[in-house]
Amino acid sequence: MRKKRPLKRVDGVHRDAILVVIASEDRYAVKQYFDLFKSTSIQFRVLETEDGSSSPEHVMARLDEFMKDHDFGEGDQFWFVSDTDHWIDSNHIQNLVEVARQCRQKGIQVALSNPCFELWLLLHFADFPTEDGLSCSQIGEQIRSVVGSYNKTKVFRLPITNDSVKDAIERSIAHFAESDTIPEKTQTAVHLIIRDLVDQGIIKIPS
Repeated sequence: MRKKRPLKRVDGVHRDAILVVIASEDRYAVKQYFDLFKSTSIQFRVLETEDGSSSPEHVMARLDEFMKDHDFGEGDQFWFVSDTDHWIDSNHIQNLVEVARQCRQKGIQVALSNPCFELWLLLHFADFPTEDGLSCSQIGEQIRSVVGSYNKTKVFRLPITNDSVKDAIERSIAHFAESDTIPEKTQTAVHLIIRDLVDQGIIKIPS
């Protein structure tokens, strides 16, 4: 049976739109964030964790399965998105290192956040934290302090705008050190997924 291209039929989206497929360990935040963006020529598909299988191996396996079951076109992108927080302790770091290595060998791009995706969200509303070694809960508290409230299962409620996305990209780039290894310092690579698309006006958040 011929495999189908997993493009959702949405009004205004071109039939040859580029797919950006993102496999994430998160269940809510990553999908809700990328669902904010609209475009006629780009479509995000986030493969979120739904069954508690959030280890790096499970996230990569979910993306492998999706790629095997569907057809893809030239220009489509595949991303492995993960936090580092508890995956960089002594019991798990080798698993994350190995999964990141395998992803790159397969042409899957890697976007890690140390400690977590919440850092990327914070950068929409505040300058890069001056403290190093922050926990995810501490970053969540910083989001609450500048926004007024924050629930990681309801990211769609955050007052994210096109201007704040551009601010987040600039702040992230200024503190980003690209490496094939796991980032030891506080940083996020999420900007790599959308930077060019935002600069070119390809994706926007409807006002």
